[in-house]
Amino acid sequence: MSTQNSDNISPFVVGVSGHRDIHPDALQQLRTSVSRILRQLAERLPDSELRITAGMAAGADLLVVQTALELGFRVDALLPMPLADYAKDFDPPSLTLLETLLAHPCVSCRELPLSEADRAAGIAAGSPGRDALYGRVSRSLIRGCSLLLALWDGEPSLLPNGTADTVLRYLGVRTDRNKDDERLQFSDSSPDPDIAARLVYWIPTARMRAGPAAEARSPCFLTGLGDNALLRLPTMPHRLEVHLRSLNIYNREYLRFASSRWPAPRAPDSLMRDLPAQLRSDPTDRGVLERIDLQYGKADALALHFQRRSDRLFAFFNLVAFAMGLAYLVYEKFISTRLLLFAYLLILTSSAVVYYVLHERHWFAKHLMCRALAETLRVKFYLRLAHGDQLVDAEEVLSLSGINSFHGFGWMGHVLTAVEAPPSYSEQEPGADVAGLDESWIENQRQYFIRKVGQLHRSAMRTKWMKRTLFGVIIAVVLVLLLLGGERGAGLTPGGSLENVLTFLMGLVAVTLASWELHQNKMASRELLWQYRNQLKHFSRARVQLSRTVAFGRRLEILAELGRDSLMESYLWTIHRFHREHEPPGRA
Repeated sequence: MSTQNSDNISPFVVGVSGHRDIHPDALQQLRTSVSRILRQLAERLPDSELRITAGMAAGADLLVVQTALELGFRVDALLPMPLADYAKDFDPPSLTLLETLLAHPCVSCRELPLSEADRAAGIAAGSPGRDALYGRVSRSLIRGCSLLLALWDGEPSLLPNGTADTVLRYLGVRTDRNKDDERLQFSDSSPDPDIAARLVYWIPTARMRAGPAAEARSPCFLTGLGDNALLRLPTMPHRLEVHLRSLNIYNREYLRFASSRWPAPRAPDSLMRDLPAQLRSDPTDRGVLERIDLQYGKADALALHFQRRSDRLFAFFNLVAFAMGLAYLVYEKFISTRLLLFAYLLILTSSAVVYYVLHERHWFAKHLMCRALAETLRVKFYLRLAHGDQLVDAEEVLSLSGINSFHGFGWMGHVLTAVEAPPSYSEQEPGADVAGLDESWIENQRQYFIRKVGQLHRSAMRTKWMKRTLFGVIIAVVLVLLLLGGERGAGLTPGGSLENVLTFLMGLVAVTLASWELHQNKMASRELLWQYRNQLKHFSRARVQLSRTVAFGRRLEILAELGRDSLMESYLWTIHRFHREHEPPGRA
């Protein structure tokens, strides 16, 4: 089975965790089960990419990776240490298989670097230092995959970073506060459960010490219920199906946009391109930054594309409303002809048809989704540049804002997960990471919001004076009509007296005011100005704080706080805009 192989595709990432000591009699059945779930996922992503990420340990990891490569999927291999050190954990046949898989053209390998502190702690087999390195892989899987594929015997275990520990921590039912609780409880789901966002696909796996009897249980999805309590889901949850479909639509929309000839799409915006040279010099993180930047450019380009379309749609309906009001005024005051009624009816019916046809395209909602995603990726990019991305969990901020409960927004978390990367663990000179960000991010964004606030404020003042002027015209017309009293003016036009002309003018001004107010309401200019002013406050405050802060750790905390505030501000604005056009949020 082949997959899309484009760097612009936002992949759905499946992580792998499992036992090393798999019973030989269970291997073929496990391969079949792994193949089945990967095919099911891929069938729902025809325009997207399914990507596997694994720590490449002997046993389950290598089995899943080998099966995925046979099906044509790409694999991200995340080694807990350099290969020369990692090889000590493999017997000769497993090491040969590992080296063969790493050499496959569809496998990209990243070795987590060792710091001097790691070397000093010792990484010999069975040492605490070596176990800590495996913990990094486990934590990276927990943050960096949208679905965890677990080849697990289903038994509880207190072993840190083992399969049971990884599954329970991924589902959020085990933390450092209850890590010594060895209880484990399974429950069966109701027909339509309200499940948590994170899911594990569990393939019951027989181990050498237990025999092949564990295979009698059928694979299923798992979600968390409480402390060490899991819910079994026999079929793919509806929410996951919706997310897969939405992610695939997002990728398909970009492929169409990128290949369109008219209007020709402009080159995507790039955060990497605008960085000073000294901030692009770290080769360790360059690949991670480029991946985030690529997804940012994609989301930003689609946001602008859908914004143009939705703005034109809003302008069209405002024009229709104005035309209908004008047609009625002409009919009432000047020309009482059936032709005008026919034109009125034609405008009304045709606009309704156009509305129902274009409304199903969801341009406005897609604009909001892509803009929220682009701003999130912008924050992740700069926090990663400062080596502070681990301090901000973008998915957590999404959940706190409630935006991921809106229908159609839940898939954004999968794009964010796909660009997650483990920390580089390279030793940095104190303060070097944050130096330069004042200009490349904070000051740049601050100046941007200053310009936008100024533009919107001037526009708001022009609109205010225009409304006052039109309101004054209405008052003047009413006064003239009062002065005319019951007298009829001479006919100025065929079938039109002075009074008719004045009342027509008054009605025209009222229709213009109503149409303009409708347009302003659709564009939510006041909310946008409010959001830009709040964003300006956040970036200005961070700029002042950083100018007076020297401690490296504290500077990172300031950047992390800025990232959270900026993201929340963007999400709140998105929620306000979404509520103007759509119903309250439902599960998605």
